Amino acid sequence: MMRARGQMVSYGGAVLIAVAVFLLTALTGCADSSPRNNPLMKKGDRYREEGNPELAERFYRRFLEKHPESPAGHLALATLCDESLGNPARALYHYNEYLRLAPEDDPERGTIMGYRELVRAKLRNELNALAAAGGLPRVTDEASAAEIRRLKDQVEMLKRYILAQQQRIAALSEARTGAAAPPVPPRNEESGGGNVAQPEERRSRGGGQYYTVRAGDTPARIAQKFYGSSQKYRIIMEANQLRDATALRVGQVLRIPAEREP
Repeated sequence: MMRARGQMVSYGGAVLIAVAVFLLTALTGCADSSPRNNPLMKKGDRYREEGNPELAERFYRRFLEKHPESPAGHLALATLCDESLGNPARALYHYNEYLRLAPEDDPERGTIMGYRELVRAKLRNELNALAAAGGLPRVTDEASAAEIRRLKDQVEMLKRYILAQQQRIAALSEARTGAAAPPVPPRNEESGGGNVAQPEERRSRGGGQYYTVRAGDTPARIAQKFYGSSQKYRIIMEANQLRDATALRVGQVLRIPAEREP
């Protein structure tokens, strides 16, 4: 009986010890969850105190790679770049990140906002000094005109690409349905804005004809006009050595051969 009671006391003591160890571990783990207790942050703080901001920056960055949403990590890098590394642009970025991530009721927000304004003023002064010393590139009128011409050329290329894609879509649609809407006649600018006369809508069984491409034309539409079927667009493409149905250009002259006999 005494031996059994002693064994129960020993077992109860072991349980109490295990519970105490668990609670201690839990409390320690909670304390270690603080960013400042992170090993990377600790190393960064240590190198910063030792006057080695480059190494401190390395460990702060490694911490942020693992915890990119940590306000403390951004604040550490912001103050380091501001005070020790002389990089106001990077400091401004990390100050902004800190203010974005930190709670609205953070008592340090007002102070950090003041630091951010000082960094902005420092960065503005550096840029003004660099511009005054001729360190910033100046854009000349010739360079501006060349850039404008380049942008206009790109716009024209995009317009031609869009038109070609629209023609390609129309050709595919007409080839599937076998029907094509008549093209809208372009305006004749030289004759005071009147419409250009339409070519005869008849089948060509003679020696062939010539046709000038207009806006909105596709091989399928032209085949529908001359042959009565958009399915015969390949006759026109082969006669004019067209590899792509979207390769037509407004003003291009096409040879319309006689329709092949079935």
